[in-house]
Amino acid sequence: MKKKYLHLFIGLVLIAVSVYFAFKGVKISELTAAFRSVRYFYLIPTMGIVLISYVLRAMRWRYLIRPVKDVKTMSLFSPMMVGFMANMLPARAGEFIRAYLLSKKESISFSSSFATIFIERLFDLILLLILLIWVMLFMSEAFSATGETYQVALIFWTFNFSLYQMVTVFGTLTFFLCLFIFLFSALLQFSNGLAMKIVGVFIKPFPLKWRERIIGLVKSFTMGLNIIRDKRGFFASILLSVLIWASFILTYYPLYLAFGIGGQLPVVSSLVILCVTVAVFITLMPTPGFFGSYFLGCIAALYGIFGIQKSVALSYGIVAWLVGMGSTVLIGSIFAIREHVSFSEVAAEEDKLE
Repeated sequence: MKKKYLHLFIGLVLIAVSVYFAFKGVKISELTAAFRSVRYFYLIPTMGIVLISYVLRAMRWRYLIRPVKDVKTMSLFSPMMVGFMANMLPARAGEFIRAYLLSKKESISFSSSFATIFIERLFDLILLLILLIWVMLFMSEAFSATGETYQVALIFWTFNFSLYQMVTVFGTLTFFLCLFIFLFSALLQFSNGLAMKIVGVFIKPFPLKWRERIIGLVKSFTMGLNIIRDKRGFFASILLSVLIWASFILTYYPLYLAFGIGGQLPVVSSLVILCVTVAVFITLMPTPGFFGSYFLGCIAALYGIFGIQKSVALSYGIVAWLVGMGSTVLIGSIFAIREHVSFSEVAAEEDKLE
């Protein structure tokens, strides 16, 4: 329980810091005027695209879980949405909840369920890296055009970085992380005994409890890699990943129209906003539900790169966050009630696993 309180404390600190810097220098009157000028009709297609992205996610999850058990897409939609809703909690607790609910509902081992979520995140990380490389190659002038620096909170410390530095550092670290995971995955698949021996050497100094946990995680990851042997499922997962990230990019443009800035920004600017918010601020400041850090990402992209008024950029970030998370919480709550999800029971199970 102490760990949960620590996660909660850190999450609240990150929220306070990110909200402070997001609202810094913005007058309430300007922010109010920006909200009043919004044409809220355009939020409807945005919510529609968000819903489509979740359907695509459920379809991809079905392919990832299929080597373990063939589960219908609608059966996956419920635990997925409840899990995403629970990401409002600190320490990304929604990922655990999602895996637990699926394992309970479909009689699948928790480790196998969690492994598929890990593989799903790997697909997302690789797609994000590809998008980031494309932006850095063809839109690097946008990042270097502004000399403005941003204060980023890492736990209890704040640091000043230029946006270009943050994107470059994230891209470099992500590249080496993906490369390591890819090489280690290949070793697990084609020489599992050797891979486990290497893992054993590195974890030898750890206590027995930690060694057992790490071995369990590696075995779970290995089971999740079975998607590689399912050629049809593997390529379908790649295609669905592309469609999912395309839908993420598309969600931003109807909001341009809602705020009346569509004529000032090219369509490709949506890609820049996505990379800045997800690749930089949400990663460096992982606040519960992305509250605050998402606002900073929108400000950095719209105000710092494209010169949109800061109050408009902030209001854009708030509305975009409300549409995305609001839809998630609403749908997740409906499924949680319908499926009689007991979060106290889930919390008890999490304590047991810890």
